[in-house]
Amino acid sequence: AETKLHDKRNSKFIKHTAQFIGTAAALQAPLQEIKRYKKRIYEDNWHVLKVKMLSVVRFGGVIREQKRGQNSSSQKPGPGNNVKWAFMRAGEWAKVQAVLWWKKSHGGNAAIPPPFSNTQSVWTFVGVLVTHIMFSGMNVAITKKTQGELDLVLPPLGALTTLQFALTAAPASQPRNAIFSQIFALATALFISYIPNMEPWLRDSLAPAIVITGMAR
Repeated sequence: AETKLHDKRNSKFIKHTAQFIGTAAALQAPLQEIKRYKKRIYEDNWHVLKVKMLSVVRFGGVIREQKRGQNSSSQKPGPGNNVKWAFMRAGEWAKVQAVLWWKKSHGGNAAIPPPFSNTQSVWTFVGVLVTHIMFSGMNVAITKKTQGELDLVLPPLGALTTLQFALTAAPASQPRNAIFSQIFALATALFISYIPNMEPWLRDSLAPAIVITGMAR
């Protein structure tokens, strides 16, 4: 029995069998993920189809009512009837848009990002804390050195560290995007500050509008 157990052919068979079993076990998670993805796509497509069918039925009902009203009257509809039909169409369009908005407000059946593990949470806490302590200390030093004329910490520093430490896989979280966006934002704010006779409230609103639009492009 010991000779058969250590036989090369038997060892090779056991090795290939283990690889086959391991492959089958490793494929279970991707297969389940594919099933969930297909189910989510099916639900999304079915919801879109229901919205479109609802739109067609409701708009078709409005058109039929309009034709019935035109056939029952020998006179041409007056301005009052035109306004009525316009309001009805606007109401149907608003209902369809409300359904779509409600669907999007729930994330469109998108899966919720998985929570951090304990180790990831600890590293996130340490990273954010060290980053803010470092920049806050530099800000205090610069403020004292310049007697309050200059400072360093920017208002979106918390949002930036959120992207860097909590959403590391997002495209906007990549270092190149974060660095270039800060440079672009600083350059835009500095340029707008040199425009004469501009109200502060307009300057504060115009700068983020330009920066966000530019980064989106």
